[in-house]
Amino acid sequence: MKNIIFGNGIAAKVCLTLTVFFTMALLSCMVSYGAPVEDFKITGGIDTSKASEITFDSSRVISGTAEKGTLVTITVYEPYTDAKGAVAYNSLRTYKVTVGATGIFSQSISLKEGKNYIVVIAQNNGKYSEVKTTVNRKNKVLQAVLSKSVALPGGSAW
Repeated sequence: MKNIIFGNGIAAKVCLTLTVFFTMALLSCMVSYGAPVEDFKITGGIDTSKASEITFDSSRVISGTAEKGTLVTITVYEPYTDAKGAVAYNSLRTYKVTVGATGIFSQSISLKEGKNYIVVIAQNNGKYSEVKTTVNRKNKVLQAVLSKSVALPGGSAW
């Protein structure tokens, strides 16, 4: 019986080979897409177990580990309200560092007063990992006021 779709011979074999090749390529992409970057971990500068932190410091040094060759991108955003009243984010600064042979990265970032939304992305060989947090930088006036105050747990006001 003759194959109606492909016919017989070389054309059918080429079509079948290309179908198998592209199917394998697609499956390969699906396996690596969404896979986390191996050994990616934030070890300092931000506490990934918390959704937000408060600081008086104008900068932070974010450090961590990842496999050699990983591109680590750190972006600092600030929130604003758009014309429709929705919260949107404006990118303030972006820092990029490629992890070297030691498997360690470190990057100093600047913080503005107010809320700083920080997104750390690690990318390597089609793998992707992301960490998000908020660092709320308070002003130095508040720090000075708080440093002069004494608060005793369980104390009472007279």
